[in-house]
Amino acid sequence: MAHAIIKGMVRYRNRIPARGAIIILERMVQVFNEERMEEDWEGVYLNFTQTNRYGEFYFPVSDSTVTYRIKVFDNHHEGGIS
Repeated sequence: MAHAIIKGMVRYRNRIPARGAIIILERMVQVFNEERMEEDWEGVYLNFTQTNRYGEFYFPVSDSTVTYRIKVFDNHHEGGIS
């Protein structure tokens, strides 16, 4: 198992950093969908964090060989906090 860091930046369309946005990290696992009779992907919750004042976030991960999904939630209006 290799250790890695996932880092990113969240900005609004006008390039202002999204401060305090909630970021959720999920690990993608393959599951069998019995209704469709096919393989499907499902996200398993791992961790959450908030963006800093520059809109940056970081997640340390213990396995760099799996697929991860990042979800971003922001409760503020576009343009950021004044």
